[in-house]
Amino acid sequence: MTNDPPKGLRQNLLGSYLTDPVSDQSFFSGCQRPGEFKKLLFALCFFHASVQERLKFGPLGWNVPYQFSAPDFSISARQLLMFLNESPDTMPLQALRYLTGECNYGGRVTDAHDRRTLASILEIFYNNSVFDDEYRFSDAPGCEVYSAPPEGPLESYIEFIKGLPSVAPPEVYGLHPNADITKDQQETNQLLDSLLATQGTGGSTGGSGGGTSRDALLLQLAAELDGRLRAPFDIEAVRYKYPVDYHESLNTVLCQELVRFNRLIITMH
Repeated sequence: MTNDPPKGLRQNLLGSYLTDPVSDQSFFSGCQRPGEFKKLLFALCFFHASVQERLKFGPLGWNVPYQFSAPDFSISARQLLMFLNESPDTMPLQALRYLTGECNYGGRVTDAHDRRTLASILEIFYNNSVFDDEYRFSDAPGCEVYSAPPEGPLESYIEFIKGLPSVAPPEVYGLHPNADITKDQQETNQLLDSLLATQGTGGSTGGSGGGTSRDALLLQLAAELDGRLRAPFDIEAVRYKYPVDYHESLNTVLCQELVRFNRLIITMH
């Protein structure tokens, strides 16, 4: 089972605020420095959405596709709460940048240029300017709405996110406006390739006639695989050849495994 991130910056932000730990009121209201905590928490959610959305731009986003996931965000958010509660007089931004950028998210990054890019993106969100209501996450035209909202209850942040544009421009992620063209072409090609892979050919596969359809080829392959399957093991013969013995415990395990293997063989037949 997989849990893919929501598509789009707005849906990704909304997903972070509607799931644990942010959706937990005891967590959201559990910091001794609520104003600064909520600003940094929104910035962390935005950072998490940004690094995931950059994956959709292919090599323009990351040299290597990394599977940044919800646990990366969850541990970073909990560390944010812990560090702010334990540092009532100082702002441990340097420690937070290291843990988030080098350990939690950076632990997945193998390319040196990607690691530097990740650190640069994180500095946009984890800095002293983020506490200013006028601070914007991107200076590009049309990105004025992308900022951390004023302090408020959890519901106010959800409403703010719902008011964001449904489609974010690539400048929000630090990319060129033309990056959207590449992303849309990749998504279109992937969609068409998937459609072609799931439909039958309905005609010849190599010659001018007498070809075999895709479904017929699959049935032929399945029949060949079925012919290669061996018959179920003779459990009684195995027990006779490898009897249960105090000094040979593997004999007992062998019979148990063969019983399970027989069930698999019968099911596949």
